[in-house]
Amino acid sequence: MVAVDWYYLMFVFFFAGGLSVFFGGRHSGKINYVAHGLAALGCLATILCAIFVFRQGALEFPLPLSLPFGVMTARVDLLAAFFLLLIGVGGLAASVYAMGYSKEYYGNRYGLMTGLFNVFLLSMVMVITVSHVAAFVIAWEVMSIVSFLLVNFEYEKPANTRAAFVYIVMTHVGTIFIISAFLLLTVAAGSMDFIRFDGSALSATTRNIVFLCAFVGFGTKAGMIPLHIWLPQAHPVAPSHISALMSGVMIKTAIYGMCRFFLDFLGAGPVWWGGLILAIAILSCVLGVLYALMENDLKRLLAYSSVENIGIMLLGIGSGMIFMSKGEPLMAGLSWSAVLYHAFNHAVFKSLLFMGAGAVLQSTHTKDIERLGGLIKKMPYTAVFFLVGAATIAALPPLNGFISEWLTFQALFLLPQAVSGVAAKLAGMVLIALLGLTGALAAACFVKAFGIAFLAKPRSLRAENAQEVSYIMLAPMAGLAVLCVLLGVWPQGMITLISSVLADFSGLHAGELLSANWYSIAFTGANAGGLSIPLTIGILLIGVLIAVGLSHLYGSPRTIKGETWTCGIVPTSHMQYTATGFSGPIRRVFHSVLRPQRETIVDEIDTNHYFGRRLSYQVAITYVFNDMVYRPINRTILLTARFMKTIQAGSLQLYIGYIMAVTVLVLIWNAGW
Repeated sequence: MVAVDWYYLMFVFFFAGGLSVFFGGRHSGKINYVAHGLAALGCLATILCAIFVFRQGALEFPLPLSLPFGVMTARVDLLAAFFLLLIGVGGLAASVYAMGYSKEYYGNRYGLMTGLFNVFLLSMVMVITVSHVAAFVIAWEVMSIVSFLLVNFEYEKPANTRAAFVYIVMTHVGTIFIISAFLLLTVAAGSMDFIRFDGSALSATTRNIVFLCAFVGFGTKAGMIPLHIWLPQAHPVAPSHISALMSGVMIKTAIYGMCRFFLDFLGAGPVWWGGLILAIAILSCVLGVLYALMENDLKRLLAYSSVENIGIMLLGIGSGMIFMSKGEPLMAGLSWSAVLYHAFNHAVFKSLLFMGAGAVLQSTHTKDIERLGGLIKKMPYTAVFFLVGAATIAALPPLNGFISEWLTFQALFLLPQAVSGVAAKLAGMVLIALLGLTGALAAACFVKAFGIAFLAKPRSLRAENAQEVSYIMLAPMAGLAVLCVLLGVWPQGMITLISSVLADFSGLHAGELLSANWYSIAFTGANAGGLSIPLTIGILLIGVLIAVGLSHLYGSPRTIKGETWTCGIVPTSHMQYTATGFSGPIRRVFHSVLRPQRETIVDEIDTNHYFGRRLSYQVAITYVFNDMVYRPINRTILLTARFMKTIQAGSLQLYIGYIMAVTVLVLIWNAGW
């Protein structure tokens, strides 16, 4: 079979799975395995299609669709194949996971969920592969509307409805900018076909407008600050397998859109393009991880963490665009390699973390970290997999999160060499420091998430009665955890794919990454050489195995179990660190940014000042852009609406008076008075 066959087979699987939307809840069990099984097969076909494109080369073929705007074509080049691989891996894991997780949604609307799930996957594939403006906009709208319906699946809950409303408003604001960018390119090219778009044919002003529209449009879908407000609301309320798809996969379609515009359509631009992206990127990194660290809702914490990771990808895009504008192909290739590698890595470890959070939610029926604890004993496999994801997102070596962040760091280290002026060089150094701060805060954030939720003693009956989830949910988490390790221990396979992707674009050269010792332990001296990380890890594992073997053969293990010594007092959950207390030092350090509001409530059951008093301590932080940007906009819209309501009083005589007044003014204007 060739890539085209796998593409059509993928389309058939997703389309067949989408038909489950017409079946009711009486067959929920059958619908579950059939629909999600078809989704898994569709994702497997997507992966194979991408692999065949990498082996056989790019392909282009007409789609069996006809629109008034022309023939719809699909064009799968290596960039599209890379993102198809990302969608396939994330979608396959989510499809298998959904077979176990979605059982709690059995009912009359269950067929709607499974059908929309398949359509969601298909729409993301179409966004990546279509090569026509009209087809892209339609696929983008389908993806947005279907994800809106999935976020609002439990519409009985007010929080879900509000989150879905904010999401659909913001995503359509972004769509307006994307369509504007496409229309400007279409007018210049005289065609809606992507292959005819050429940024060099545009005037400087038009190119700048196209860049800004594309950056704002796709940045809204990516969730970059300050256009992020939908993301921490929508991801937590969606079913967890949908959250994994949205955060791990869907927001990468926005990264694909930026890659397509900035590498393919527009090419190298002025330095300020990259500078603007870098400024937004570092803002997203620092604020995203700060907000994540303050959260006690596990899924909302992961959502804010996605804002931070989008910022890391934007750091690579911004530095890559500066290097392209300065004519530095090797440095540009390094930067864009970091972008693509981190996009794939984030799809893997963020899907793993959302699945772990979903397992916790299914077992304990709460996302509040303050009500968890002790889950490592109740859910040992979930705890291990979540720990792998937490270590990966904290960029600890030798996991894959470290690789892509290390590539990003190297690009930023080289940035001061490419820019001129003391201020620009200092800004480059500040970016490095702030990215280091982001990494430290991310580590603290996931120490909190794992430590408070899985370690110590249970803080509620729900946590105490938790049980491990089914193996069908554990299997995809195990696969993603293995990928986190493999992509970190052996990064050269992914680097090879990325180098072939970037080779299609002028001004980029990433081939040196295949031969350079950028990921090895080097030695100095007369016989200087190096050890690769895989070999180093192999040596360490052999040493550990030998030590364990000797311990079993000659050691005398002795294990004594007992309560932690606390001066004769049996420790309870009330003596443990809380999530709020853990983040307290960070909250105080960043007081001027977070502006926390504290409230202590004393419930005096007895008049005695030492006994019978119950304290409740609550902390809320201020979200800067909500107060500075979105609430003023909201107030302005409401005031305008009230004013318009007074004008539209429902009086026919008043409306006739409006028409007469406008007519008189027009006559006076035309008369030249």
